[in-house]
Amino acid sequence: MFCGLLIVVAFVHMSGNDLSKSRTLRSPGSKQHDGGDEVSGEGFDPEKENFDTVAVDCSKEEQHNDYDPNDTSRLDEILDRVAQSAQVAFDEVQYNVELSDSSENILPPGCDYAKENIDTSKTVAVDCSKEEQHNDYDPNDTSRLDEILDRVAQSAQVAFDEVQYNVEVSDSSENILPPGCDYAKENIDTSKKYDVCVVGAGLSGTVFAERTSELGGSVLVMDVRPHIGGNCFDYIDQKTGVLRNQYGSHLFHTKIEAVWNYVNNPRSPPWKQWYHQKYGIVNGTYVPIPVNILTVNRLFGKNIQNEEEMMEWLESVQIPCPKCGCRNGEEMAKSRVGQELYEAIFETYTIKQWGRSPREMDASVTARIPVRSNFDPRYFADKFQALPGEGYTAWFEGLLRHDLIDVVINTDFHDHQEHLEQACGSIVYTGPIDRYFEAKGYEKLQYRSITFREERHYNMSGFVLPSPVVNYPGTEVPYTRAIEYKHYLHRPSPHSVVVKETTSDEGEPYYPIPNEKNKALYQTYKDLATDLEKNGKVTFVGRLANYKYFDMDKALENALQLFYQKNWYKFYMGEQLLKYKRHIDGKIQALQEANTHTKRCDHPIYTGEFGMELRVNVPWAYHKTLHSNCRVQTLGVKGSQYMYFFSDEHTIVENTQREYAPLPDGNPFRSDVVHMEDFPHDTPWTAPPFSDFFRRRDIYDFLQVKPLVFISNKYVVQWKHKHPDNFLDVEQLRELLTYLEPNYTIVYKRSTAKSLEDVDGAELIMEEKDMIRTEFPTVVLYDDLQQGITNVEDENLLLFGIMSLADKFLSVQGGTAVASSFFGGSSTIFIADGKELQFGDYKYFHRFSDADVAWTHMDTEHKWYQKVHKKHETTKVKFMELVKKRL
Repeated sequence: MFCGLLIVVAFVHMSGNDLSKSRTLRSPGSKQHDGGDEVSGEGFDPEKENFDTVAVDCSKEEQHNDYDPNDTSRLDEILDRVAQSAQVAFDEVQYNVELSDSSENILPPGCDYAKENIDTSKTVAVDCSKEEQHNDYDPNDTSRLDEILDRVAQSAQVAFDEVQYNVEVSDSSENILPPGCDYAKENIDTSKKYDVCVVGAGLSGTVFAERTSELGGSVLVMDVRPHIGGNCFDYIDQKTGVLRNQYGSHLFHTKIEAVWNYVNNPRSPPWKQWYHQKYGIVNGTYVPIPVNILTVNRLFGKNIQNEEEMMEWLESVQIPCPKCGCRNGEEMAKSRVGQELYEAIFETYTIKQWGRSPREMDASVTARIPVRSNFDPRYFADKFQALPGEGYTAWFEGLLRHDLIDVVINTDFHDHQEHLEQACGSIVYTGPIDRYFEAKGYEKLQYRSITFREERHYNMSGFVLPSPVVNYPGTEVPYTRAIEYKHYLHRPSPHSVVVKETTSDEGEPYYPIPNEKNKALYQTYKDLATDLEKNGKVTFVGRLANYKYFDMDKALENALQLFYQKNWYKFYMGEQLLKYKRHIDGKIQALQEANTHTKRCDHPIYTGEFGMELRVNVPWAYHKTLHSNCRVQTLGVKGSQYMYFFSDEHTIVENTQREYAPLPDGNPFRSDVVHMEDFPHDTPWTAPPFSDFFRRRDIYDFLQVKPLVFISNKYVVQWKHKHPDNFLDVEQLRELLTYLEPNYTIVYKRSTAKSLEDVDGAELIMEEKDMIRTEFPTVVLYDDLQQGITNVEDENLLLFGIMSLADKFLSVQGGTAVASSFFGGSSTIFIADGKELQFGDYKYFHRFSDADVAWTHMDTEHKWYQKVHKKHETTKVKFMELVKKRL
């Protein structure tokens, strides 16, 4: 239910590649981090954040002379000063404004040599009578004067109204929060069953709900809060009319194009570009945040003019870590920015944010601190930076508005858990992981929470703060930052709302605390969750369920990745396959309409094997479409429509079936057969871009966390033999899937539609599919995807659509091994015997798509039908060796 709350140390990583002529300093060996929504220590991942600088045993290393891990004097001093500032903040409840005119001011002369009488003996006279007047000057025209005087009179009325200016101070608990949508209910309909039940209506939960409904699944979304949107929730403040957030400011920024495409969902209002800038108050001075050249010049009286000078200055102040690496946040920060900048900006802020000294924090917290080497004032450097045009809640409302989605608020999942475990096909849990396993009796995970102090400034037509967010890195006030919401998207208002934030260990959980104790405790909970997820009933997703801070874009990406890992194949079944077909057919039509030539060019039909046609006839036809000033007309056997997706007109020749046939006359191989080490390079042959044309980029991108491996097997009688020679048997498949399943998404195919089989291609029986369903339930069986296909032309549409999502192919000698090499990535081929070995065909397969092609026995001399004892067993061993080397 978290939405990337923005609060901790106000310095976000921006890589040097993202800012023109700018670099971000990092200590040698530290990992780069993509930054967060105004957070120091954001993005902490107790699973993955293993900084080289801290993964070193320092026990025997020489300590810094002044380093004492037990010395808390500096921490105590800063906490005392913050406590004093808290009392000042309390006194500010009496904040008031006194209005007067300037006549009451007592004005000093400003100098001790001023006089109060004019020396009349000194005069200056200028004769203007002969000066040339402007041609358009009319001393009697008062229209411009009258216009300005009218506007001044209006402003005088506004100024009079502002005499009523006042400030109201409260905390956020007094706010009346609307639900955010008109379709939410407050009770679960216990008579209904759902395909998916989502616990939490924040970013992660909303992604699962929206995507599931797109696939035609029924969804129940519930939230314990009285509204949707999680921590992103915003609303119109009833007292001021200002659009504001309830749980802190949220700024969307991302480099991930697939995430940007998702947030621009047609269900919701559009987004508007917004480049965030902010200041911090340091020693009474406003300075840009993150640190840049101007920050250093203002704080330290420098006159740095360019990047080179900035880098030189930083190098002069940095304090290197011990030889064994930076052991904590303090050492890491000083190694990057030096003592003065560390004390001025980072030290106290970290203490106020975390309640702990940087010496107690993991080095990863300050390893992410960016330091700009130029004058760029932007807070983020990502390609996409925007805010939802009508607010975050309106965006959530659009995503969740669907006939298949029920939304229930003010409802605690744990009060209804027993019922929901029966009523829901699966559960997506985005709540606190320790709450889910509370019955186990383990200690609770630690979080930092936030307290909000709200100031409503009435009759304040201007701005209270110089920027939307102001950070307070010092001890002068207890706040970490203040936010003035009407700055965002420049929304005018006669009033303003300013929210000031402090953090503590008590309250709602916002930020995981990155220390060794919590990492170990979370691992205990994670192990429980992993065991539970194996049955496919529950999925843990999001910040609270993963005890991990997510930036907004990373929260979306994580949820989308998990969703597609579990459901990607459903976009190629039933109605979804038909939608995909309409999309591809539209692209084909666009290609045909783009060709304005009227002359026709015929292309010969080929009725031979599928793999032979792919190797020769299809690229030959594609070359014609690129280089002939005509409309290419192609012919093909049934099922060939999408092989020739580029054709201006493709005709299926009925009553034809594939069988062995020589290549057509004039073909680019200049041969009747395809068996050779290479074919001529000066012939009319160009491989079609199958992968780019058929790929759904959104699914492909979100599968990359566990990339798709396409395994194509066969078990048929070949070349009139009594037994198959080239196949992956059950034992080998078990070994293969055991090796691949932890890191890859897998599709297994050993089936050719009866309507597409070659004359001599009848399949034999092998019991591997039952084994896969039982032992490897996450593996997608291609047979399941084919169910329901009634149009034979859609068979290859499905094949090419699935293959376009993969970068890794494991195949057995034959037509699918050819097809696999047309989709880029790596293609690993199992072959125990065949002409491809005798003549070296696979040596030219890389030309199909720049694929990295390897095959068993590729470095061994082979003779056609040479019988080798245990030939298949030898090939099995070599194939597994290749797989482990390449995947």
